[in-house]
Amino acid sequence: MSSKIVGFAQCAVSKLMAIQKPVVYNAKVAAEVAKQVYTKEGMAFPNGQQWAEAQSALKKNLNTAAFKSVTVGDVVKGGVMAAELYTFFLIGEIIGRRNLIGYNVESSAPAHH
Repeated sequence: MSSKIVGFAQCAVSKLMAIQKPVVYNAKVAAEVAKQVYTKEGMAFPNGQQWAEAQSALKKNLNTAAFKSVTVGDVVKGGVMAAELYTFFLIGEIIGRRNLIGYNVESSAPAHH
């Protein structure tokens, strides 16, 4: 029993080590792109006054009394609308793929089966 657990752990570690380099590389690329966007757009962290303004605006706009007036019917209507939107998204995906399941990708390399 314990040899199965050890074997599973070794397999999991080897798989994680195999994807370590691509994950680290992609994280470095994403950080570099974010840094370039940050400097190009002239972005800056908010100062204390801006934080205080954002907090007061959030407290003012986040009214808990509005949540108390929500009925079960409103929640059901919202759920139905969300399901409709998700269905339209899935139909669009199927149309975009021109296939019901997965993408039909033709490879230039011969398949090795």
